[in-house]
Amino acid sequence: MNKKFAALLLLGVIASGLIYTHPAYAHNFGGDESASWLAKVSEIKTEVTNVAKHVGDKNVIDYYSDALGEYWNSNDTREMGERNTLLQQEIPATINATLNDASTGNQSMVNDDVAKLGGYLDESVPVRVDKDKLDNSTIQALAVTFVLKEALEKYGAALNSTVDLNDMSQMTMSGGSMSNMASTIVNENAYENSVSLATTAQQMFSDMVSKNPNVSGNSKISDGFTKLVQDLNSKSDVNTIMNDVHVGIHPTLIMAYNIQDATAHGESAVPEFPLPALLSIISIAGVVVATRFKSHLGF
Repeated sequence: MNKKFAALLLLGVIASGLIYTHPAYAHNFGGDESASWLAKVSEIKTEVTNVAKHVGDKNVIDYYSDALGEYWNSNDTREMGERNTLLQQEIPATINATLNDASTGNQSMVNDDVAKLGGYLDESVPVRVDKDKLDNSTIQALAVTFVLKEALEKYGAALNSTVDLNDMSQMTMSGGSMSNMASTIVNENAYENSVSLATTAQQMFSDMVSKNPNVSGNSKISDGFTKLVQDLNSKSDVNTIMNDVHVGIHPTLIMAYNIQDATAHGESAVPEFPLPALLSIISIAGVVVATRFKSHLGF
């Protein structure tokens, strides 16, 4: 009887591990050029808006200068020149003007720069994105995931975390439930950036809802964004933030806006099953293993 009890105890540990240990599974959204451009436009607007909040602060401006360099580089200038030579010149020139005017402390000029740049970026959208894709909710949803990815990267930098927040296989569990502890911010600029990018993604999704009001899942996704922004403002731990995105937003967004369909056309790569389905499958597998194990023990 003691051997049987020990076997059952071991079985319980195994089953528990199957249910609560994340598999090597992560949302891996591939590159669609149209979605990437829509994300880029929103990200640049977000960065220069933050610059305008810190006119005259060299440390902050240097940070956002580096961030803007990630979103717009010589390759972007070259590719824009293939479509529109005016925007090829004006977009990078206005980004530089924004940073220069912010460095000299000219708030009025920065405000004008930001407004002008927003106009140029808006003009770039129909230049770089074909109308059929611009009106495609799947492409728009994919753009949202790209901005969310940047928000998670910046939050990781804000905490100097060794965890890749975009890799949900690195999520950890405590007693079968998520822990929620306040985090220490070590990079205030990256923290501000993460919150602003998450808020931008939330607004992008709200704009999608206004165009697709009857999509099932909109309410759940909206609630997920609300929780994410609240938790970021509360400086929650990485597991909570990852749970907000990878469990609270991504699975429903993927299913509601058919992001899987883009995979068939080579536009993105997403997992076959959303997390809840995967966990259900894993849990069922654990029960099957338990049943077979019991039968071999003669219970």
